[in-house]
Amino acid sequence: METRIAKLEELMADTRELVIDTRARLEQCATKADLAALRAEMHKGFADIINWVVGTAIVMSGTGIVVMTFVLNNAVPTAPPPPPQPIVIYTQPAPPAPAAPPRM
Repeated sequence: METRIAKLEELMADTRELVIDTRARLEQCATKADLAALRAEMHKGFADIINWVVGTAIVMSGTGIVVMTFVLNNAVPTAPPPPPQPIVIYTQPAPPAPAAPPRM
């Protein structure tokens, strides 16, 4: 019986240490007010991340469009414009000379 009591006292000492450790950890745990503040902070952080992602996507899309426009406009050399057609002036035939009056 004495050995059983000694073992129980040993286990009781170990259990007491575990309870003390558990209470110390419980004191460090967050309360509901702390959790509400944490939830608000996380919500704000997620909103900031979403704003950055959307902003970055818009900027990258705009940059891609600018680069594609530049490449498509300058990648293929354009044919030179055709030379202007020469100016052609058609001369009209001269009207016939009036008949000379008869001599008398």
